[in-house]
Amino acid sequence: MDVLSGSVLVEDGIIEGYVCIENGVVASIEEGEPPVPPIAAGLIVPPLVNSHTHCADAGLRVPSGMSIEELVAPPEGLKHTYLRGLDEESLEEHIRAYAEASRKNGVGTFIDFREGGESGCRALRKAAPESTILGRPLSKEYDPEEISGILDIADGIGISGISDMDIGYIESVADQTRERRKMFAIHASESTREDIDLILSFDPAFVVHMVEAGDSDLLKCAEAEVRVVVCTRSNQYFGKVPPIKRMLDCGVDVAIGTDNAMLCDTDMRSEALAFRDVLVSQGGSADDVMEPMLTTGRKILYPHNKIHISVGMTAELTVLPCRGAFRMDDILRNREPVFRYRPKRGK
Repeated sequence: MDVLSGSVLVEDGIIEGYVCIENGVVASIEEGEPPVPPIAAGLIVPPLVNSHTHCADAGLRVPSGMSIEELVAPPEGLKHTYLRGLDEESLEEHIRAYAEASRKNGVGTFIDFREGGESGCRALRKAAPESTILGRPLSKEYDPEEISGILDIADGIGISGISDMDIGYIESVADQTRERRKMFAIHASESTREDIDLILSFDPAFVVHMVEAGDSDLLKCAEAEVRVVVCTRSNQYFGKVPPIKRMLDCGVDVAIGTDNAMLCDTDMRSEALAFRDVLVSQGGSADDVMEPMLTTGRKILYPHNKIHISVGMTAELTVLPCRGAFRMDDILRNREPVFRYRPKRGK
């Protein structure tokens, strides 16, 4: 039997106690002191979900002073030019390094908007099989065969915003993705306010950014139960501040992502700390960072289970180091290595 101790994330919240693991499964969750020395201690949670990434640009060094459009707008932004120039070996090497850094930071999966069409998705699947892949088509015109090929490999489609693309094209891609019962997601109101009614008409699983959204836009997302992924550090790089408190006040279910690897590392604690600082500066509660960091991303991927630790679940667990009883601020500021528990294979 293996034991992890500390603060345990269960369905009703946080309890102080320990988790007993037998044969790779959570056998029990108990309050109080563990009966044997634990193999790790801290905040015990299911593996983190990084809810929005672009992992393949990890090797790009960004010149200072570039605008969002100059850096990431398709098809001629610096990032896209850089990715087109990468050979397959280099692409996979960057992805592997990113995935390994993610694992070390307690991330179980990252939801990647994968550029490069079928080949880009295939490289990501090969180099980081645990990733959740939302492919991005290469063709400027709707090509159902291309979309079908991407969806044969990927978990869905993730595209740029409505300001960058033909609306009919987006509608066709979204329809085909839903027909395959796969995930469709889109960037929204990142640099300018966009038509939320139009965006929601595509029935996205989630939208990314919403930096320039108005309250009415956020209320519509909440009503439609469309989650918003916030990438605070990436937004701040471009001098923008996500309206996190307004999102929460409007009832939006908010998740956290680290966005482009060329701008931000894989450390979800650092990302959540930036999120927390913005939220507090806007008059919000520091405690409200917990769900966006720990559970909302899991709700996107696992809507019916696997959100909290429960008896009988496979013991794929993350332990975020902290000293003493649970305090989210201490966890976010702690720089000690994250511990990942994985069941031993072959039992």
